[in-house]
Amino acid sequence: MNTDKDSLMLNTMYWWGIPTLFRCKYESNPKNCDIGLVGVPHSSGNGTTERDQHLGPRAVRHVSAGLRRVHLDFNINPWEKNIIYDLGDVPLPEANNNE
Repeated sequence: MNTDKDSLMLNTMYWWGIPTLFRCKYESNPKNCDIGLVGVPHSSGNGTTERDQHLGPRAVRHVSAGLRRVHLDFNINPWEKNIIYDLGDVPLPEANNNE
């Protein structure tokens, strides 16, 4: 049985659920948001290993899952004032072409 307490607990665990930047909702159409966040998986010229830069967007999605910052000096909370979505990764079919 999934209670509100269980849902709250799971939402604070960065490894739970589908990773998106700052746990924003995923949306593929940028017209549906005020702020769109994208990943750029790019490693051209460096080869492709399990530790390359093309894995950066996925790592940032993992790390950012527990974060949502507010600008303290200006008291601005973009999460309340805007519709913010994760638009996925920029398609780069030639990103790992080292030729």
